[in-house]
Amino acid sequence: MRIQARAVVVVLAAGLLSVIVAPSYAANEEAVTYYKDVLPLIQDNCQTCHQPEGLNLGGVIAPMSFMSYDETRPWARAIARKVEAHEMPPWFASEPTGVFSNERGLTDAEIDTIVRWVDAGAPAGNKADAPAPRQFVEATSGGWSLGTPDFVFQLDEPYFIDDDVYDLNISFFKELTEAELPDDVWVRGWEFKTGAGNVAHHMCGFVRAPAKDDKPIEEAAAEDGAAGTGQLLTCIAEGAEAVMLPDGYGLQLEAGSTITYNMHFHKRPGPDTGVYTQPEIAFFVEHRPVKYKVINDSIGNTGFEIPPNHGNYRIGMSRTLEKDTYVLTYWPHAHMRAKASRYTAIYPDGREELLLDVPQYDQGWQETYKYKEPKLLPKGTRIDISFWYDNSPENAARYDFRSDESPGHGPRTDDEMSLGFIGYAVEIEPEEATSSDQQ
Repeated sequence: MRIQARAVVVVLAAGLLSVIVAPSYAANEEAVTYYKDVLPLIQDNCQTCHQPEGLNLGGVIAPMSFMSYDETRPWARAIARKVEAHEMPPWFASEPTGVFSNERGLTDAEIDTIVRWVDAGAPAGNKADAPAPRQFVEATSGGWSLGTPDFVFQLDEPYFIDDDVYDLNISFFKELTEAELPDDVWVRGWEFKTGAGNVAHHMCGFVRAPAKDDKPIEEAAAEDGAAGTGQLLTCIAEGAEAVMLPDGYGLQLEAGSTITYNMHFHKRPGPDTGVYTQPEIAFFVEHRPVKYKVINDSIGNTGFEIPPNHGNYRIGMSRTLEKDTYVLTYWPHAHMRAKASRYTAIYPDGREELLLDVPQYDQGWQETYKYKEPKLLPKGTRIDISFWYDNSPENAARYDFRSDESPGHGPRTDDEMSLGFIGYAVEIEPEEATSSDQQ
């Protein structure tokens, strides 16, 4: 607040009464500075992405660096606006809170600190007050956020996405040689690099064990779709993070398997817009015994049509669990018209529990919600998933699509999807639970 001058009649023997004009924080509050108050918040909430070689989250890379005061200061007012609006750090789930390991957000007090710093002129303060620089694992691991991988499998040859491409869905296959993977292993983590920056709308990775019928994977994929390409590892889109499994959880990667890089590219066509891509998948081996086998799957609805000019159209889907299941992750996936998503559990006794509520879905930042601890859903639990879509003219003008059409399920960005991905695990038989060191 500002201390107002007012008339006084008291004569001070020692001098004159001065009028003090303070910044926007109260006079009895200590001045907020970058090094002492704001830098710790920037380190904890911003620098993972906002650095020169920032983390690539499914093609999203922060457009500016906040690694120093000189880099951060020009963006001070923009930072204040974004944190006041709860747009940064990005997090789109409203409930539940406190259960996801990657939950982001600032407290009201932290937001107030940033705003008061900006209102005060964004002062640097004393550099001696700064915390130690934050260390980032990707800086020493080749850009992998989970650390240095045990195996990295890259598509053998680069692929050129032509200038005239608008939407392209294509799968690439790589059979692992004995030199690349000599033995079966259990893996507890995997991480993707699309190799195409923000031209990649999304990427899905599959692992197909050596086929007994020797049917070429291209033929199997053409006949059976995703089922023909084997076990889904995961899919990533803009904003997606890598996943490291808890202790005792794993996915088996067999020698002689085939890796599928299923790619969806989306860009503006035109001269000199073509780019090369060479996607990669990194694996992290689990050397301890594995008790739970991980499966990544989706509960989806592909038989819908969204009515023209409808501003709040709901699409639902569900699945009843056939055995006790430990849920690890959720990833709601849709395209431009999607505006909200919700996962709900209906237990065998009729009790309902909200698993995930995303009231402001953003297809430009598709978060994977990762449990701190696996969540047990007992046999007979039904998982209901809903998506809501805005096909209104107003939303069409915002995202550049046609609201007078009736989009259904399809691979193009102008189509729609309604897929509730779930990463989960089931207990495996003792003879399967071998570690990589024991093989």
